[in-house]
Amino acid sequence: MINVIYSEFLKLKKSSYMLLILASALTMPIIMNIAILIAQDKNRTFDSYAYNIEQISCLLIYGIVFCIISGYVFSREYSHKTASTLYSYPCSRIKIFIGKLLVIYSTIFLIYLIQCIAVYIGYYKLFGFIEREALINDIKANLCSLLCQMMIISIPILLAIFKKNIIIPVAYGIVQLCVMGVLGDNYKGYFPILSPYVILRSFYVNDEININHIMVSAFICFVVFISLAVYEHDKTDII
Repeated sequence: MINVIYSEFLKLKKSSYMLLILASALTMPIIMNIAILIAQDKNRTFDSYAYNIEQISCLLIYGIVFCIISGYVFSREYSHKTASTLYSYPCSRIKIFIGKLLVIYSTIFLIYLIQCIAVYIGYYKLFGFIEREALINDIKANLCSLLCQMMIISIPILLAIFKKNIIIPVAYGIVQLCVMGVLGDNYKGYFPILSPYVILRSFYVNDEININHIMVSAFICFVVFISLAVYEHDKTDII
């Protein structure tokens, strides 16, 4: 299993993997810091600063980026015509699937981690000390949002396995972005793809929404789509 994970990271190393991670994690903190310096905003609270960065990342960046990464990781062998070589190794398909999934999860975690660090450093440099309660609340919000991202990423994974290319997962990411823009404040408790944003928002905005419901819907989404993805990955013929 370790060798599978290591080989997946080696494949990503030859792409623009790290550049994509840094761009995804640092774009909004940089934009926010520049805007604050230009506007000379001296009275912003940490909650306002962190939430503005993190909600926009959830709504505009993460969905598409994670779909791109998932689509690339699970379709790369087919687009490069190396699938027959990969699946000829003495390693079960389920291990290969888990290895790829863990690489995607590691990437999502890394992007969240880098952005959190950038947020904390940015606020400290601009405004000074961060209160302990606010810091803990933000960490909890990001951990819950991260968990939801890991659950709903099963959808583009299934699409990548089924279509064997990155185009459909990316198209799904664009559709997801449109849905989040249209339904961001409506019916948010009923759509699992909104769960990362809704969970994050619930820590800062007093919405009348049952967090347990959105977590359960995200978990059901994960169970259904990851099961289909495992099944499709296991039975797919290698040409």
